[in-house]
Amino acid sequence: MSVPRLAVAAVAAALTLAACGSAPAAGPAAATGEGFPVSVTRCGHEQTFVAPPERVVLGWPTTQRTLAALGVADRVTGYVSGALAPMPAGSTAQEVSPDFKPAKEAVLAARPGLFLANDENQISGAEGTASWADLDAAGGRGFVLGGYCLDAPAPDTLDAVYTDIRDLGSIFGVRDRADQVVTDLQRRVTTAAAKGGGARVAVVQVYDGKVYALAGSYYNAIVAGAGMTNVFAGLGQNFAEISAEQVLTSTPDAIIAVHDDPAGADAAVAAAREAFASTPAVAAGKVSAMSSVDISGGGVNIVDLVEQAATAVHGP
Repeated sequence: MSVPRLAVAAVAAALTLAACGSAPAAGPAAATGEGFPVSVTRCGHEQTFVAPPERVVLGWPTTQRTLAALGVADRVTGYVSGALAPMPAGSTAQEVSPDFKPAKEAVLAARPGLFLANDENQISGAEGTASWADLDAAGGRGFVLGGYCLDAPAPDTLDAVYTDIRDLGSIFGVRDRADQVVTDLQRRVTTAAAKGGGARVAVVQVYDGKVYALAGSYYNAIVAGAGMTNVFAGLGQNFAEISAEQVLTSTPDAIIAVHDDPAGADAAVAAAREAFASTPAVAAGKVSAMSSVDISGGGVNIVDLVEQAATAVHGP
């Protein structure tokens, strides 16, 4: 299924929290030839690597943070969706396409050994994009982060994050490094979850007078990882328009608003406070915000957001 990214749909809203416990900057990791060939399966497509990929194109710029944690960020030569999210400072990668669904010709011209897709829509072959077969014919491979496949719901636990990192560690020949990254992320999640106290959280957007509930996939994973419960966890889809009354009657202890505009955090939080003024969350001053740009990057970003959510609701 497609990643529920309201940044792409131009209907996102809410705050960028200060990075808390982000993965440390890492130097290049030494990949070896041991353990190859490596096969991983994503969205029903088995992909075999006979050596670590040398040229990587990202389907979402902030995914580079995960490759940096693995020590292989120097392999990133290109990215798409640059109009929606910035590349991390210091990157020398070139923009392959500003579009979230990049044209086949642009992707193949970038000669990726790996297209690290944010969502299978980017490599489905539909709407002019390259397909898995197109990549294979050109000597490249695909990998879809987070289980965001067209024909199945994306996982809504942090296990999807850990699996991605371990599989990428295998693909790049840095398995030990990947295991270390996962161990550190799990430690951080345990610490964050201890703060959560089972708080009931509404993850929402207020945009253009409409209210959207966010559930499933990374939304539920972030809230649950922080030891809390998403009041819309049973929504059955990743996002849906709901009424303000549904938020009010859910009486959340806290509200997290999601946005894609770094300059729009204060406005998004203000809109949520106004729309849901009678909730316990607003009365307690527990309205915070979260960046959809970071959510969409997957990987280590998700654990950063787990910590941010726990801190926003319960303090340091």
